[in-house]
Amino acid sequence: MGISGNNKNRILFVSCIVLMLLSLLMGAVSILYFWPMIYPLLFTFSFALFLVFGVYIYVSVRRQSVYEKLRHEKEEVEREAERKIEYFANMSHEIRTPINAIMGYNELILREYNDPALRQYANNIRSAANSLLAIVNDSLDYSRIEAGKMKLFPAEYDLGIMIEELVNMTRPRALTKGLELKCYVNENIPRVLYGDSDRIKQCVINILTNAVKYTVEGEIVLAVDFEKLLDESENGKEEILLKIAVRDTGIGIKEDNLMTLYKPFERIDEEKIKSVEGTGLGITIVKKILDLMGSKLEVESVYGEGSNFHFTIKQEVLSSDPIGDFEQLYTEKIVAQYAYRNRFIAPGVRILVVDDAEMNLSVMEGLLKNTRIHIDSALSAQTGLELAEKNKYDLIFIDLRMPGINGVQMCDILKGGNKAEDKKKTREVRNLIKDSKDTKSENDANEDSRLKNADTPCIALTAGALQEVNADYIKQGFADYLLKPIAYKELEMILMHYLPADKLLNVEEKNEDKPLFMTEGKLIEAMEVLERRSRT
Repeated sequence: MGISGNNKNRILFVSCIVLMLLSLLMGAVSILYFWPMIYPLLFTFSFALFLVFGVYIYVSVRRQSVYEKLRHEKEEVEREAERKIEYFANMSHEIRTPINAIMGYNELILREYNDPALRQYANNIRSAANSLLAIVNDSLDYSRIEAGKMKLFPAEYDLGIMIEELVNMTRPRALTKGLELKCYVNENIPRVLYGDSDRIKQCVINILTNAVKYTVEGEIVLAVDFEKLLDESENGKEEILLKIAVRDTGIGIKEDNLMTLYKPFERIDEEKIKSVEGTGLGITIVKKILDLMGSKLEVESVYGEGSNFHFTIKQEVLSSDPIGDFEQLYTEKIVAQYAYRNRFIAPGVRILVVDDAEMNLSVMEGLLKNTRIHIDSALSAQTGLELAEKNKYDLIFIDLRMPGINGVQMCDILKGGNKAEDKKKTREVRNLIKDSKDTKSENDANEDSRLKNADTPCIALTAGALQEVNADYIKQGFADYLLKPIAYKELEMILMHYLPADKLLNVEEKNEDKPLFMTEGKLIEAMEVLERRSRT
């Protein structure tokens, strides 16, 4: 049995002490008995040598002890941070599950009913649910930032779509408060860029949300501009400096409160903004994300007049095609999409949805009701595997977090159980499914039936953070993912992408009066914008 490094050092230190004492004793003896001068000098030298060596060992032992203590403390802090992130992730999942049901049923109300009062109630529900969702996201992101786990995931993205999503998320709130949201986008800015669009969007939406909160009257302006850079990126691509600014006519910020702006849970002018909801984390998260991107949030504000938040980020250009007249395209798109319509029906399609929350299954069935898709639902992975053994599916949706067999393990079993860490679980599940099927020929036949959906695309349903899912879902065997709460537009895009094209039937547009999917206020504003632009 080996001796640890610390124990070895302690043995050496004790040995040095013994040898020091022995050298001191022998030196005294050599002087008392008048030995030749060489002996006292030799024992004095050996005493000094062992003293120096002993001190060195003592310092090394102490330093190693301090290092080990710090290492243990660091590991404990990391474990605590991991536990905190896991707690917030679990909390996020538990909260998002009922939010998914609320927003899903609410979308069905907006889709199917025209009663003005009912639609107003539904719009208020959607606004409240989005606010709750923002609080959950901020809490999860802040815990990740505190643990040093925040990462960037750059990818190709369409700047026009990103700006459209920002406007779509902000304009309803602005209209509710009677504010005008203006959007100025440089027509020559390249449309297809490379970067972490989700984090950029998160920064801008946090700033826009604050602008709406703290503006009582007037306007909010989102400006997107760019500057070409002479130097190319590391990949040899053209780069631009993306410039984003948000200006408002709100309450403004006192100069001595500007630094408080970046402190978590701090809210400026607390007496003045008691009625404003929020956690005080939004700008803190923006600052941390921009730090990761090598950027900085700049703020100019005049108390009582308004504020201007802006930042710049380097982005690679993947296509030089310009974005064009954004506001014209956006308003025309709103008018064109005013009425809700199914884009397709698929009566020959069969899908499986596996989720341990019955409300989520009900929401999925409701959202897809008009597509005529045959939907099988399962409240557990085991039930889902039994259905997958009996039926061939065109698409399978699997919730990632389920008790017992989780979504990743279920996906692996459907694909054949190749992951080493899931083989034991795979065998256990298959034994449960086999029940009393004992013969070898039956087992071989059942093995083939269990793999009948090995090539079926599996879509992960998750309430987790977008970036982690985006980075891991392919490694886990999934073809794609959907974030909860599920938005019908994203669900429809997934279906159109992964279902066989020959099973999708286009729906002809009709002029009949259909329930409106978008808010009336948004359409009215879009029409007004088009009218103003036609006069100029």
